[in-house]
Amino acid sequence: MVMPMLAPRLLVVADRAYAGDDDRWLAALRAVGEAARGEPVWVQVRAKTYLGDALADLAVRAREAIPADVPALLNGDASSADLAAALGYDGLHWPEDAIPAAAPLDGLRVHSAAIHSEAALHRAEEARANFAVFGAVHAPGSKPGDGVGVEALRAITEASTVPVIAIGGISPERVAACIQAGAYGVAVVSGVLGAPSPAEAIHAYLAALAAAVNSTSPMQPTSPAQRGNPR
Repeated sequence: MVMPMLAPRLLVVADRAYAGDDDRWLAALRAVGEAARGEPVWVQVRAKTYLGDALADLAVRAREAIPADVPALLNGDASSADLAAALGYDGLHWPEDAIPAAAPLDGLRVHSAAIHSEAALHRAEEARANFAVFGAVHAPGSKPGDGVGVEALRAITEASTVPVIAIGGISPERVAACIQAGAYGVAVVSGVLGAPSPAEAIHAYLAALAAAVNSTSPMQPTSPAQRGNPR
């Protein structure tokens, strides 16, 4: 698989808890996977409450639902790396409390990290994460909570040496503000999984991302991670 930029414009977080049941979750994964083919869309498989054989079973079924040419990350700590590699995942997404102290030697091509502060960002950088997912920027649609705002996102992107993906209550209408604040892309849960048509929702996000990226002037200051990155 060719991935010249090891970060997505759109990261769909396929959260098992949000989907409600396995059938609905897998159906959404299939729809997302088909819509993502040939697009700068990645899928993160998240089943936080599942461990051991239960997690392995879900991870197998999820990877089978996602086309092989669509980049897929498994959510988990370092102990999930072998499972991810064995099942053909492209990488691992670390929760903030699972960011390792040093770069992993697990053979996976991509590592990403959830962050909520500049301190966590620097831990992710030290662990050689390919990109960081920061939020919640706005109040999430998938769980209770408040957003920290676009200016907090801007502060993180300005401090970062890796691409930053914004997450948290991001609708297509909010994409432009995130890109203008220095985000490389956006991540969504309810915006896609909760949509009547996940495929149509993905197309709406991609259109908003394309418009936002194309309207960003080359002369406009960007985050260190964005300078020199192909668009």
